[in-house]
Amino acid sequence: MRAMDKQQVIAELRRVAELLQTSSLTKQQLSQNSHMSMTTVRYTYGTWKEALEAAGLIPIVQGEHLRGRQPTVSEETYLQEIIRLTQELGHQPTEAQLNAHGHYSITPYRRRWGSLAQACKVAYAKYGFPTPNENAHTDEQAQQPPSAAYQSPMVIPETYKPQELKQRKKVQFGEAIDFRGLHFAPINEQGVVYIFGMVALELGFLIESIRTEYPDCEGKRSVDQKRQRWEHVRIEFEYQSSNFRQHGHNPDECDLIVCWIHDWQECPLEVLELRSQITYLPNR
Repeated sequence: MRAMDKQQVIAELRRVAELLQTSSLTKQQLSQNSHMSMTTVRYTYGTWKEALEAAGLIPIVQGEHLRGRQPTVSEETYLQEIIRLTQELGHQPTEAQLNAHGHYSITPYRRRWGSLAQACKVAYAKYGFPTPNENAHTDEQAQQPPSAAYQSPMVIPETYKPQELKQRKKVQFGEAIDFRGLHFAPINEQGVVYIFGMVALELGFLIESIRTEYPDCEGKRSVDQKRQRWEHVRIEFEYQSSNFRQHGHNPDECDLIVCWIHDWQECPLEVLELRSQITYLPNR
């Protein structure tokens, strides 16, 4: 496997920071939560501080983390970053665009405002919707997923139905994601299997078998960046990680849960949440 480029290093640093729900990162946190080595970081960026700044994370002053404090970024700084991105893109940024082009990851926006959409509303209310730059990427607007047009609160109207109206099963869809031809997010386990099949190789998995009995999948997972060492892995697919508990599966017979939504914080197994991971992968 070829050496990681700068964008791949940035994506991995942001992934770990989001996993740990932090706006900064220590070398120890990276080594404990990533296969990327410090040698790779230093080779690509020269110093740890430069790598963190490139990823939009806050370098910790030596000894600061020992006192239990982290440097803070002001609310205005986060909101002005939304304004800058809006000017650059020509439209309201999506979470994927914020992670890819912003100075900060999605994590602090979720922590402070609950979602990027809500943070954008606050930013535009405070500073006004900015005029796009002359070279704004307005052509990208047509490529945005349908959800970009529905980020303001929606009203689901109450309708009046005849008492004898025949009940027909309605097809439902998940949130609009427009990821590699898949327009909507999965709402069941089958959708999770489909997306995992799209990205398994990029995430370092080689699949040996998919089956109906538990666990759903067996394969190999890379344990180093050069993909020269692999380990056997048993995978169970679930829509939500908590479904594993509801289905009564034995955790001793499984190594990894692959899901769309990780909602089981006390889970005794390792969990791969696809919803957050695909934001670091190319959309096409």
